[in-house]
Amino acid sequence: MSLRRKAKPKPVQQKVVDHTLRTCHEVEGFPVYSERTSSYLGTISDICFSLKGDCLGFILAQKRFLHHHHALLRACDISSILDDRILASVSSEQLLPLPKSCFTYEQMKMKLVKSQEGDILGMLEDVYFCLDRGIIVAYELSDGFFSDLAGSKRQIQRADSLVEVRKDEIVLNG
Repeated sequence: MSLRRKAKPKPVQQKVVDHTLRTCHEVEGFPVYSERTSSYLGTISDICFSLKGDCLGFILAQKRFLHHHHALLRACDISSILDDRILASVSSEQLLPLPKSCFTYEQMKMKLVKSQEGDILGMLEDVYFCLDRGIIVAYELSDGFFSDLAGSKRQIQRADSLVEVRKDEIVLNG
């Protein structure tokens, strides 16, 4: 009878992720509060991206007396995203007007996504973004209703490419 010594387990190296990924669908409807004053700033109604594909920030719907006002909460002004709300390092007076040259998640979702060569990649379901770095990380695509039932959604990693949002489609350049 031989006794074997148990080998010490080797430590497994783990990759440390320095940013948190979010999806557009995940944060829609979150209330936003000022971290300094604890005042309510508005509710997230959409997400704003630059024409280069950078995440500019959240579009806040603010209820006014007779109408709704929309303002931009820049990504760099977000202190933390909690499970049920978002804290910002600005007050309502420091929110910006919406930029003219941008596109929103609402303009992009459920559009046909094509490659630059014209190949159909799928329908855009969601966008993964990183607020820490201010970029789009990936696009979640669907091949249709029956593929969704089978649980087959694809993710296309952003390759530092420009995004062109057209009337009926999105073209990934890269």
